[in-house]
Amino acid sequence: MSPSSSPRIEARAWISEGARTPYAFVGIQNGVAQLCGQPNAFVGHRMWVPGDRRPRGLFAEWSWDGESLRAEVDPLGYFSLFVYARGNEIGVSPSILQLIAHGADPAPDRLALAVFHRIGFFVETDTPFAHIHTLPPGARLTWVRGVLKIENHHPAPAQTPDLTREQAVEAFIEIPRASIRCFLQQWDGPVALPLSGGRDSRHIFLEMLRQGRKPDTCITFHHGGRAFNNEVQAARALTARARVRHLLLGQPRRRLRDAIRALLINQLCSDEHAQMMPMHDFFCEQAMASIDGIGGDILTTPDDQAADYMNRSRRGDYGGIARNLAAGHARVISRPAHAGGAGALYSPELEDAAIDRIAAALRYYEDWPDPYQAFWFWNRTRREISFVSAAIMGGAATVFCPYLDPAMVETGLSLPWSITKDQQLHDDAIHRAFPEYADIPYAASFPSQLPPFIRRGRVTNLLDSVRVAAMARPASARRALLELFVSDGLQRAHANIYQLHAAFIDSMDRSEAKRLIALDEKLRKCATKGLDMVTDVFSND
Repeated sequence: MSPSSSPRIEARAWISEGARTPYAFVGIQNGVAQLCGQPNAFVGHRMWVPGDRRPRGLFAEWSWDGESLRAEVDPLGYFSLFVYARGNEIGVSPSILQLIAHGADPAPDRLALAVFHRIGFFVETDTPFAHIHTLPPGARLTWVRGVLKIENHHPAPAQTPDLTREQAVEAFIEIPRASIRCFLQQWDGPVALPLSGGRDSRHIFLEMLRQGRKPDTCITFHHGGRAFNNEVQAARALTARARVRHLLLGQPRRRLRDAIRALLINQLCSDEHAQMMPMHDFFCEQAMASIDGIGGDILTTPDDQAADYMNRSRRGDYGGIARNLAAGHARVISRPAHAGGAGALYSPELEDAAIDRIAAALRYYEDWPDPYQAFWFWNRTRREISFVSAAIMGGAATVFCPYLDPAMVETGLSLPWSITKDQQLHDDAIHRAFPEYADIPYAASFPSQLPPFIRRGRVTNLLDSVRVAAMARPASARRALLELFVSDGLQRAHANIYQLHAAFIDSMDRSEAKRLIALDEKLRKCATKGLDMVTDVFSND
């Protein structure tokens, strides 16, 4: 579709449709191709910029003309369109479970799962299932009578620009500024801005103020009732000074219920985002646009291990980087006495093969200015964090991602290590662009208050977990209940996620996929939504 023949902003929410989620499944029977599902579909959100043929947004679309199936995804491949291909069958959908429910072979990919156990996400186009993959960045799929062709348009290595540090700071002021201006010129509806205590959402918030378009409301989720954590306090300081309406989503949460819902929303491809379910439930009943800061961190600020990884990449030690990534993830999810993470529990025999798989994905970017940054952007951010924009906020009227603007991505991935290594590039850009807010610290400088209801809510949460565990795994309810109380070496929340993930994969077939789709619908219908999620309103008039 060309920008001249389409609206400037297109949006098609699908995340809450359950068994009605769009899909196309084609098979050849007696020499005739037969379609099940929707012959044409657009899902996600897309924005056209006047004079630029490159679309922005996270989206996928497909079409079937009776002989051929064609599909494509956004240029960055940040929308996960799942493709099933085996023999004379082809299927596409934003839902893995929908494909399996309509006949896709659910044979597991044990090596891909071993990678997931060690770093919490899948690399490149892998999924938990051997015959199901995602389309790569900018890919176009064509299937004609059993012959599949995928044109991969993954960007070439970024070229290091001739920029000084000062010019890089100015670039990270001007590029988001232009991107946000373009969106605000095209979207005249209400905007609900998720505002945390970090840099990415703060930059968006302050730039909106500068352009004279305050968010209609800012929203911040937390789990502290009347106790405000440091994220809330930092966000409150900004909205109070700017006199912007601020809603807090502080309803007590049911931990296992959120973990199951996030796992299903993430299509069994991520171990994160359970903590963000309040945001998901808010947007499900709000006809408002959301602006997400995805990509801002990795494009501007390397993490604390980046220096070591840069040195290792210069030596070609991608296996060492892979092992350190796995060890770091294991430290986050393991109890003190257990150092092996989920890999030691679920796929110990594939340790070396999994590390080799991660190392190969890293080595793909060895010609980029910062191989580790490029790997992180094209894998973890694309394959895991993108579910925030595409699924967690999937109920919004549209979702805009300014840091995924082509100019921002090209500039961020092309910067030499010498410019980003001090981890201050984004801070400097924000302080220079908005000096009147430079005195308000980020979340790390605020003390978190201890939520008073946690102890009081433990019994209620435990009873709900018992009920939901039995719902999630009715065929082995006794084992599911036992696992709620028995330690397996992982932190309790992560233990539940990996136990559920393994159980779902091992029992997956057509009927199980349909059951999980129905379970997701049931849990979603029971959830508090929209403005009922709000515990505190600060009008800031």
